Amino acid sequence: MSEATAETVRELVSKGSAGGHLFFTTDDAVAEHARLKAAGVDVDPEPVVQPYGTDFGLRDPFGNHVRIAQPAGAPA
Repeated sequence: MSEATAETVRELVSKGSAGGHLFFTTDDAVAEHARLKAAGVDVDPEPVVQPYGTDFGLRDPFGNHVRIAQPAGAPA
């Protein structure tokens, strides 16, 4: 993309106006949620059990969505 387009994308992403979710994985979503909450991070009220595992969300300082998931075991 052109430099002008790249700058527009950077501005939108930094404002939380563009882009998708960023996913991280953890071995223990409940413990990670508690650690982040204790550190003052504004996280979802509680982790949620989903078909794919347990996860919770937060927003970074720029408003971007971040999900942290503990994947479920592999299907049988």
